[in-house]
Amino acid sequence: MAVAENVPPSPPPPPPPRIVVAALALTRSALVPMLAVRRALRVAARVFPYVAFALAWAISAASAAKIVARRAWGEGSAPFLFLRALTSAACKVCTYGFLVLLVLAVLLLCGLCVAYVIALLSGRGTEFKKRALGAITWDSVANSFRLPRMAVLGFITVVPFFVLVVAGLLLAMMSHVEGSVSRGEMVGFVIVDVGFFGMHATSCILIIPALALGAWRFDQADRKAQSQSC
Repeated sequence: MAVAENVPPSPPPPPPPRIVVAALALTRSALVPMLAVRRALRVAARVFPYVAFALAWAISAASAAKIVARRAWGEGSAPFLFLRALTSAACKVCTYGFLVLLVLAVLLLCGLCVAYVIALLSGRGTEFKKRALGAITWDSVANSFRLPRMAVLGFITVVPFFVLVVAGLLLAMMSHVEGSVSRGEMVGFVIVDVGFFGMHATSCILIIPALALGAWRFDQADRKAQSQSC
């Protein structure tokens, strides 16, 4: 009969250093507001593009109407002043919204750094990378920057109007007379207005609606892919 050997039990693992415990506690306490920021940024990222498209459409439409109002009633008329104020307000709202989204993105980046520190301290750095960056592929990045055909057609249509603007400016500069406005300068400014009106009208009719529809389709496809992966 074999005699069982007395194997001494293995000593318990040493407790983690206090600095590691303190770092874990600090990062976990900071992770709660970061998760809230992540949810807010996710909602803002889905809503902001459509708000930006709506504001861009309003700016383009108001700019085109402002050209007509200036030609029809003058720069001191009530319609022109109203359209100028509307354009300025829409530009300010779009700028402030972009700044808010940028701040939320910076906060989310800080939250990801905190979560990565927690994953490294707990020995799950590789798993964190797969969960955080696994859904980002070259195909998804390329699809996000792919333009719809109608938007490409709109950008091609804008080119002749841009050429008109440049030609009108050159004509106005070459026809400039000190102390008066020459007929060539007036014709040049009319050509410039026609070019700008065509650019804004093309943006309202083709470019902005096509980009908004493409963003909506991409959003729907992304939601469908997420629901199938769950």
